[in-house]
Amino acid sequence: MDKIVKLLLAQLGFVFLGVFLSLPFFVTEKEEEGTDVYWMISGLSLGTLFLAWYIFSKKYVRFNMQTWSLRSLKAVLLTILLSFSFFFLADSLGNWVNWSNERWSNGMSILRKMSHHSFGLVFLLASPIVEELLFRGSILRLLLEKERLAPKYAILASALIYGALNPGENIPYFLFGLLLGYLYYRSGSLSLCILSTMIMNGIPVLLTICYPDVRSVYELMGVLPFIGLVVLSVLLSAGCLYGLNRSFGVPAWQVSRNMDDTSGSILINE
Repeated sequence: MDKIVKLLLAQLGFVFLGVFLSLPFFVTEKEEEGTDVYWMISGLSLGTLFLAWYIFSKKYVRFNMQTWSLRSLKAVLLTILLSFSFFFLADSLGNWVNWSNERWSNGMSILRKMSHHSFGLVFLLASPIVEELLFRGSILRLLLEKERLAPKYAILASALIYGALNPGENIPYFLFGLLLGYLYYRSGSLSLCILSTMIMNGIPVLLTICYPDVRSVYELMGVLPFIGLVVLSVLLSAGCLYGLNRSFGVPAWQVSRNMDDTSGSILINE
């Protein structure tokens, strides 16, 4: 648990450090339009680079074929379809029980500003790599290594942390955390998790660019089409999960307890 706390504190510290180091480049006597956005993007980018360096330097994530394998073409296609369908399912649940519309609107405003800058757009699409290095590759891996903690509780705990660190969208991100934790546990692949996160992060960015005045999918579609989309998302998600279970077979994550320096190694079961 100490390592997880250190990782979360490191994430927060590196973000502040990145923002602080970026500040001198954007302090001008006359405030120009878009300066705050460029400052935010630069600070976040530096922070994520520092965090990635920290994770690799401390060897939380290893470079091996199992961790970075996409497993199979079938797994990739099912992951893509699952990510699309699950996004609309989780987003709809989040909108129905959303308790802070003002905070959600502020988040969408920031996302809209970033998505209209090419550098910001690249950051939004690339940040899932570091995000997965932290939450699945490091935090969930550490939880899965605990002998007294069942895998389902490790996945649940990591999802709760993931949701808690995304205020205003706690429920969707908690559900995303469950899905990504399942993918990592069953496949042993960070690459599949990164692919899924890129899709689920990319959908709101795309919607923001195409429909800048619409706050949600619900507003865009109306009641009946939206309900139909939710039902379809449930069916597709269930079908994809069934297909992935059959494709993966035995869960890929198996912690070796009998060999020195192999704790956390992943064995791929075909």
